[in-house]
Amino acid sequence: MKLSKHADYAIRVLVHLAVQPGRKISIASIAEAENISCNHLIKVSQNLAHLGYIVGYRGKGGGTALAKPASGVKLDRLIQQVERNLRPGDRLQPDRPAESGKLLEQALEDARARFIESLSRYTLADLVEDALGKRAPVADVVADLARRDGSNAG
Repeated sequence: MKLSKHADYAIRVLVHLAVQPGRKISIASIAEAENISCNHLIKVSQNLAHLGYIVGYRGKGGGTALAKPASGVKLDRLIQQVERNLRPGDRLQPDRPAESGKLLEQALEDARARFIESLSRYTLADLVEDALGKRAPVADVVADLARRDGSNAG
């Protein structure tokens, strides 16, 4: 399973914000720290704000902060919302004859369900605790999560 850049970046933004709870952090500073295009991160942060994960503050002293405690952000729910490649029914081409792909459809749905189920054991707080314990960069935390669940972030 490979996470899209959008999902990878969403996790990175949330971890950055969760490591410094209560602080307002600019998307530009996260983009610089992660060596990611600021324009990309703005799109990701807009989606996270729409989904209720972050709040943006304008003006002097503005920035972005978590909208809820890191312990309340379940990774299975987050990934289901931001990972476009994991939505049910998106696996096979729509012009495929119905009978020829039923077993493959079921196998892919089972794999998707197990992947999401494995993420249900983790919260954003777990990622932060792991990152702080290892003093690892956020990118390493995302890669570690992907390796533990048998996927490749990137």
